[in-house]
Amino acid sequence: MPSTSSRPGHTSRGALGAFIRSRRERLSPAELGVSSTARRRTPGLRREEVAAMSGVSLSWYTWLEQGRDIKVSRQVLGSLARTLRLSPTEQQHLYRLAGEVPPAAEDRGACPAAAGHLQAVLDALEPNPAFLLDQHWDILAWNRAETGLFTDFGQLPPARRNTLWMIFGWEPARELMADWEQQATRVLAQFRMAADQHPADGRFAEIIAELHSCSPDFRRHWERHEVAGYQTVLKHFRHPRLGPLALRQTKLAAADDPRIQLVIRLPEDAESAGRLPLLLR
Repeated sequence: MPSTSSRPGHTSRGALGAFIRSRRERLSPAELGVSSTARRRTPGLRREEVAAMSGVSLSWYTWLEQGRDIKVSRQVLGSLARTLRLSPTEQQHLYRLAGEVPPAAEDRGACPAAAGHLQAVLDALEPNPAFLLDQHWDILAWNRAETGLFTDFGQLPPARRNTLWMIFGWEPARELMADWEQQATRVLAQFRMAADQHPADGRFAEIIAELHSCSPDFRRHWERHEVAGYQTVLKHFRHPRLGPLALRQTKLAAADDPRIQLVIRLPEDAESAGRLPLLLR
């Protein structure tokens, strides 16, 4: 049975208890095949019915609805979600209230093709280079300015449309990125932090294995186990047509799918700003 726990800073159990209670009270006993011979004083299912169907004790479930600070396992959250017939959005809310990562965020496969409105945002950002990344750092979509800065990603095999591969496996990157070593190690440290959190993710393993086989620099830096969080950074490029470019890069998460990141490169100085329109030619 789950045990009581006191975890400072943990998500409010009051909100979690109130949410579970509201979902219980909206359910009709007939929906779940629960006999309703006795007169019910409150709407929906009884606490003992939800507890029995979820495989927990009545006292523990009562504590949960009362907002007590008790430990709630992922297994129990999944059982409650099924018993209470929660929608995908409600399931995500349940897990977040309990301080857990929703299964939808960790178990879904690859992101779908970028929604039309996100491609429209990319196009509207021109002449500033911009693109979309998924949780594996795969490049989902891009605008013409990003193509002019790097290359036509549409001509690459889908598996090669990846930020790590572009840095370590695409040879022109070493000339294009003026401070290649610094940029490469910083990006790899961020990627490592994400990959280490998902050891069973096949796409991460595929990217790592391919770069291990083709890039000595990747192998050398990977063995250092450096990790880093994201920071807005200034990146310098030596473009073969436009010359020097100083671009400040930032990321924004899509509200409807936080795995999708909008990456924007904005000019740091007037010279770079004046040259960016030439990327569209």
